[in-house]
Amino acid sequence: MLSLSVAICTRNRIADLTRCIRSIATQNIGQTQPVEVIIIDDGEIPQATLHQFETLLAARGYPLVYFKKNDRGLWLSRIKAVELSAMDIILFLDDDVEIPDHYLSTLLQTYLDHPNCAGVGGVAIGMRNSFFGTLRCLLSFQQSLSSGKLSLSGQAGSMYNWHKARRIFRTEFQHGCNMSFKTSAIRGLQPIPWLTSYSVGEDIMLSRIAQRSGPLYINPELKLLHHESPASRDNLEVVAYTRVMNHVYLLKDKRSGPGGYLALVWTTLYLILREQPKKNFAAINGYKRGLKEIFSRRIAD
Repeated sequence: MLSLSVAICTRNRIADLTRCIRSIATQNIGQTQPVEVIIIDDGEIPQATLHQFETLLAARGYPLVYFKKNDRGLWLSRIKAVELSAMDIILFLDDDVEIPDHYLSTLLQTYLDHPNCAGVGGVAIGMRNSFFGTLRCLLSFQQSLSSGKLSLSGQAGSMYNWHKARRIFRTEFQHGCNMSFKTSAIRGLQPIPWLTSYSVGEDIMLSRIAQRSGPLYINPELKLLHHESPASRDNLEVVAYTRVMNHVYLLKDKRSGPGGYLALVWTTLYLILREQPKKNFAAINGYKRGLKEIFSRRIAD
């Protein structure tokens, strides 16, 4: 019997987190199934709220493990969750998702059906592109023609086609809002200097580490609601700059050739143009700073 840790990394989203916990507490998985819930807190959760969570989860037989962090950052929260996990599988859920009642049982069955896999991910309902949106993403190297592949510039836009899938497929990345791994495949994670605060690309990095132990799959039956609260509460300029720089580091980690960096330049130019009509000057400045770093420091060398 496989055991499961459900890990939620959160920061001051009490209403979102409460909704997520309630959806976990309504799972149809048997109470004899070993399931624990881990909350890694980068903010402040009132004791009364934690007690409410404990009561809800205890009714299902799911113990709650709570850890309050001092050093903020999503990657560090992932590390701590893996350290605390006592189960075979660890499922990372964003705090602003809701899972249907069959989600956990379907997830564990997928691992039983694919015993050699290192990880299984799902699909966020509503995450899709129009025909012209897909065309723009392809032309700007934000998306690959293959659903399970990153784009030439290392972007994960292919996930916007996952809703079309009718069967399980192999992938080289998962979506951070609902990704799971065999705990043994990601045990021993270490801090990464460029994955701090707004850790864009951390799901790609985590998937890459897990793949050393086996293949990853996306099961389209694992659909959930992602309410998509603000992706980051950091400065918009910092977010845009970090998006460029972290993809540079991901390309370096992959040992990408010059084509990958040129594609990233093209992607960044497109993002600058996209923000112009919105007059989002903070984001534009962040993207421009990222371009300057690529050229002035020759990071791609």
